[in-house]
Amino acid sequence: MKDNKQVSLIQRTLLEVAQFKKHNLNEFLIGKTDWWYSPHYDRIMAMNTGERPLPFNKKYPEINDWLWIISTIDGNLVLEVK
Repeated sequence: MKDNKQVSLIQRTLLEVAQFKKHNLNEFLIGKTDWWYSPHYDRIMAMNTGERPLPFNKKYPEINDWLWIISTIDGNLVLEVK
């Protein structure tokens, strides 16, 4: 597999969804889940609350750079515009 820096955010996010499926992390595979990316921390986060994630590090609340990537319903990609 390519280094994470060489793979697009969509590909990285879809790989993350696949990992959730592989490990049966059903909390994020049932219903709607939004997938977010933080460039500062280079992290992908799944949220099923319909809200944007809070700052990743409470010590630095000013670093709140979450970017919405995709939505999934029951682990399947949903094409929509936010």
